[in-house]
Amino acid sequence: MWMGFAWDITISADTVATAPKSQILKLTYGVIVKIEVKFPRGCHGMVKIRLTRGGLFGVLPRNPDEWVTGDNEAIEFPMYFEIDDEPRELEFTGISPDTVFEHTVTVRISLLPKAVASMVPFMKVLTKVFERILGPFKV
Repeated sequence: MWMGFAWDITISADTVATAPKSQILKLTYGVIVKIEVKFPRGCHGMVKIRLTRGGLFGVLPRNPDEWVTGDNEAIEFPMYFEIDDEPRELEFTGISPDTVFEHTVTVRISLLPKAVASMVPFMKVLTKVFERILGPFKV
């Protein structure tokens, strides 16, 4: 069964890297197949977030010294990331240096059971094969 999680996280104005906004995102066992981050209008790339596991392992972005940014957009990150041991959580970290207003970022995470998630790449390939075979006969 598909499991969807969502959090609205407010990052105060001028939140600096030495005192970031932190929040634990509780999950369940499964495989993260997609993370979506929605940045509201006005962030101008100055609101920065990252998701880690165990405080060190970069889940989003994978390079742990970088940040995800945006402005008036929802950014999707397809992935295959297993949550198979304790703690079943990710750590959200957000900063907004030199900003004047607070901003609320929405984080959405889609999980599937491992047995289902492992079939997703196969189903994508199978779908492409059928699209090529059927070509103009699509309904």
